[in-house]
Amino acid sequence: MALSESSEEITSSIVRDVAAQGYAVVEHFLNPEIILALASHALHLKKHSVMHKATTGLNSTASSLRGDFIDWIEEDEASDIEQIYLDHMTPLQTALNQAFFLGLFELESHFAIYPPGTSYQKHLDQFIDKTERKISCILYLNQDWLVEEGGALRMYLDKSRDQPTIDILPQAGTLVVFLSSDFLHEVLPAKRERISITGWFKTRSIKNAS
Repeated sequence: MALSESSEEITSSIVRDVAAQGYAVVEHFLNPEIILALASHALHLKKHSVMHKATTGLNSTASSLRGDFIDWIEEDEASDIEQIYLDHMTPLQTALNQAFFLGLFELESHFAIYPPGTSYQKHLDQFIDKTERKISCILYLNQDWLVEEGGALRMYLDKSRDQPTIDILPQAGTLVVFLSSDFLHEVLPAKRERISITGWFKTRSIKNAS
């Protein structure tokens, strides 16, 4: 899709920040109407029991590490609003490929809803010996989020230490982009339901690269 001037500026700022520090945080990535529609769609999925309890690891095992419910976005079965999200992510994938020569091949995404009081403990998005996930992207869909409601994304800026960290509120329209291999992160408990889309730009797996 063609980018508007403001979208081009946002994409350029993401690339600059990832190049400089390995991560980027931008507000107003999508217009409010799209964010509202995505949030409404996520809640519809939850209401109709489409979402399922998230698992962890390559073996997809149930775990106390995380408390969210998810539903994967399948490109060939995407709803209209899911396709709008995917269409807006494609130029970002292109820009990241052009800037960093990563060979990004696809975007893997899911909606996530955290019930009040649930969290996701400190983790890395890249599995051991599985390096296809290169760039993590989290888009928040929560209207009028307050600091006192908790639920921040806590990112650890040094994998070898607990400090320094940054906390990012899950405010509607905020997009967080970071190198999947470089940043441990966690989701802190919130006092209200917390909605997002989590995605990873991936390279082809070695077994599919030949």
